[in-house]
Amino acid sequence: MLDTKVSKIVVTSVLFFFLMIVSNFVVNYLHQSKTEYYLKVQSDLLSAKYQTSYKYFKIMSHDIYAMYMQNEKLISLLERVEASSSSEKALIREKVYKLLLRNYKRLTNMGISQVHFHLPDNTSFLRMYAPNSYGDDLSLTRYSVVKVNKTKKPQEGFEACGFMTGVRFVYPIFGNDKHYLGSMEVSFSTKQMLKSITDDYIYDSHILVSKKIVKNTIIEKEFGITYKDTWETPLYYIEESTHKQIKDKNFYNKINTEKLRKHIADGIAKHTSFSVKVVYNYKHIVLSFHPLEDVRGEKNIAYIVTYTLSNYISNLDMELRYIQMLLFAVLGMMYLFSLYVILNREKLKELALFDPLTKLPNRTLFMIEFQNELNRAFRHKNRVALFFIDLDGFKQVNDTYGHHIGDELLKHVGEILVASIRKNDIAARLSGDEFTIVLSEVETLDQVMQVANKILNKINEDIILEHKIIHVGASIGISVYPDDSTTLPDLIKYADNAMYDAKQNGKNNICIYKKEKNNV
Repeated sequence: MLDTKVSKIVVTSVLFFFLMIVSNFVVNYLHQSKTEYYLKVQSDLLSAKYQTSYKYFKIMSHDIYAMYMQNEKLISLLERVEASSSSEKALIREKVYKLLLRNYKRLTNMGISQVHFHLPDNTSFLRMYAPNSYGDDLSLTRYSVVKVNKTKKPQEGFEACGFMTGVRFVYPIFGNDKHYLGSMEVSFSTKQMLKSITDDYIYDSHILVSKKIVKNTIIEKEFGITYKDTWETPLYYIEESTHKQIKDKNFYNKINTEKLRKHIADGIAKHTSFSVKVVYNYKHIVLSFHPLEDVRGEKNIAYIVTYTLSNYISNLDMELRYIQMLLFAVLGMMYLFSLYVILNREKLKELALFDPLTKLPNRTLFMIEFQNELNRAFRHKNRVALFFIDLDGFKQVNDTYGHHIGDELLKHVGEILVASIRKNDIAARLSGDEFTIVLSEVETLDQVMQVANKILNKINEDIILEHKIIHVGASIGISVYPDDSTTLPDLIKYADNAMYDAKQNGKNNICIYKKEKNNV
C-alpha cells in the first residue's frame, strides 16, 4: 500500500513538473511573440516616419528647384558664368547670392540646410550658407553632383560628406536655349531629419555613419563635423552634432552589454530596420535602427537611431510576471490537492460512500452495490430480497433524550443490522432513521422472514444508552427480485410501499410487498 502511494506521488510530481515547464514555456513564448511584434511595429514606425519626412523634403526641394528655374534673372546670371573670367564669376556669384538671399533665409526657417550651385566641371560655384567658400572640386567627394553633371538627370539620397551629412536633392540646370549650365542642390541635414521624426518620448537620437565613407580627421578638421566611435557597433561612427543624449551618464555604461551589442550586430547584418529592448532603472527602452541608402544605392551606409521609452513592454513584462505567479499558484494548489487525494484516498472514499455516523454504506454506495447484486442474480438466476427499515419512536427519543442519544441509537441499530446478516449481504443507512438491507441468494420467503424477525426482535429489546433504557420499534417493508420486479427503481419503490403499509398496520411489524398487499 505504501509503495503504491509512493509511486503515485512520484508520477504525480513528475507530471506536474512537466506541466509547469510546458505551461511556462508557452507563456514565455506568447510573451516573446508579443514583444517581438511590438519591436517590429516600432522599427516600422521609425521607417514610416523617415519615409514621410523624406517625401516631404523631396516635395519641398522640387518646389524650390521649380521656383528657381522660373527665375529669369537667376537663369540669365548663370548663363553668363561659363564664358566669364574669375573676377567676373565673383561678381556674378555676388549678384546671385543677393538675388536669392531673402528667399534663402525664409527657406532655412522652413528647415532647409543649404542651397548649393555647382558648375558642369563639378566645382562649387555658390554655397548660400557659406558664400565665401567656393571653387573647390567636388569630383571626389560628391557622387551626386558628378552623376547629375554627367547624366543631366536628378539625383537624390543620403550623403555623408562635405560640410554636412544629410539628404541631398541635386537637379540639372538648363539655360533658355537648353544649354547645360550645371546643377543645384537642396539639402536637409541629418539633424533636421531627426528633428522631424522625434518626439518627447525619445530619450536619445543620433545618426550612425559607416566608417567606410568617413575619414574622421578630414571631416573634423576641415568642416568641423565631429565623428566619434560608438559603443553600439565598431563599424560605424556617431555624428556628434545629431546626438540628443540622455542626461544620466550612467545609462550608456549600464546598457552597454555584450548581449545587446550582439543583437545590434545581428540586426545590422540583416540590412533592414530593427529594434531591440533594454531595461534601465526598471524602465524599458526600445532602441530602433533604420538603415539609410546613399545616392550610389549602397545600403546600410548610415542608420537613424532612436531610444524610446516604452510603457507597453513594461506592462507586458508585468503581465508575464502576474501570469507566471497565477500559473504557479494554480498548478501548486492542484499539485497539493492531488497529493492530498493520494494520501487520503481511503478517507475520501469513506466520506463519499459511507455514512460517517454508523460507518454503513450511504445511499450512493447502496445504489451501486444493489445494482451489482441484481446483475449477479440475473446471471446466476438467484433471488434477492430488499428490506426498507424505518425506526418507530425515534423522534420521541430525540426529543426526550437529545440528539446525541439519538445518534448513539442509530449506531446501535446499525450494529444490530450488521450482526443479523451474512458477510455477502448489504446493510446501509439511507437517511435519518431509515435503513436498508439486501439479502443475496435467497431461496425461500421463510428465509427472508427469519432475518426480518431476528432484526425486529433485536430492535424491540431494551437498549441501554448512557444509563437510560430506550424502547423503539421498526417497520420493515420487503420486495423480492425477480418475484416483484427485475428493475432497481421498482424494487425500491415496492419495498418503500410495503414499509408504509407496515406502519399503517400498527407499526413495529413486517410487510412483504404483494399486489394483494397481504400482511405477514
